[in-house]
Amino acid sequence: MPCSASEVQIETLLNQLIRQLKSAEQWSVTPPNEWAMQSEAPFACDRMDFAQWLQFIFIPKMTSLLQAKLPLPERMTLLPMAQEWAKELKCDGQYTTAILGTISKIDLIFSDAPL
Repeated sequence: MPCSASEVQIETLLNQLIRQLKSAEQWSVTPPNEWAMQSEAPFACDRMDFAQWLQFIFIPKMTSLLQAKLPLPERMTLLPMAQEWAKELKCDGQYTTAILGTISKIDLIFSDAPL
């Protein structure tokens, strides 16, 4: 369970991101295979698409850190990769806008900018 205001905000944004990915039909029922999960490329971009990376790597990792009360990353920038992924996304633009907005908010938490 998160305890600081930023941890609560992160948990809220992760849950929002899950709902948005599902609404955009970018939520997979089947996880990537073990080979894909072992990618060492940024965002596992050589073996899965960005939505899969969010679903099977990023969201579980962040959730695990929050639940274990472990330190969160100090800096993170997801939006540029998300924007590249969104260019190829074939869904209603409102979903893309919502997903990118949520990712932008996540990035902001992990930047030096004031919230």
